[in-house]
Amino acid sequence: MSPDSTAGAAALQGVLDAVAVAFGVRDPQITVAQDDEGGLVGSITGTGSDQIIGRGGEVIDALQYLAAQVVSRAEGGGRRRVNVDADGYRARREAALMDLANRAAAEALEFGEEIELDAMTPHDRRIVHMALKERTDVVTRSEGEEPRRRIIVEPAD
Repeated sequence: MSPDSTAGAAALQGVLDAVAVAFGVRDPQITVAQDDEGGLVGSITGTGSDQIIGRGGEVIDALQYLAAQVVSRAEGGGRRRVNVDADGYRARREAALMDLANRAAAEALEFGEEIELDAMTPHDRRIVHMALKERTDVVTRSEGEEPRRRIIVEPAD
């Protein structure tokens, strides 16, 4: 890691430490690492860390946004991808979204019509699009305005 990226990692560590204390996580284990693409990945585990997720992931998404802002300032204003996880939520959410995408594709093919999914965050929409990207029998598109933007899955022509 370069000196600037070390500052970003330290800033992310500080944010996650403060959040763990504020949420009353007992025996928190906090890890910060750089991923293969140069982004930072921070994770909190420990008794009570599931509170950091919030309803529908709202709290952890807000924390991730704030952590990215802190890392950006610590690194002199550049943009760097920051992912924050708690109690393995991100992996569970990704698996659930991939399952939803495949069920929507099967339904679209079975009935021969568009299937409209509920509104999702940009990150969640990306997971659904990527889950169906390689399929030639269905296509996906996003419609609507934030925060009500949603995915449409339909049979390919």
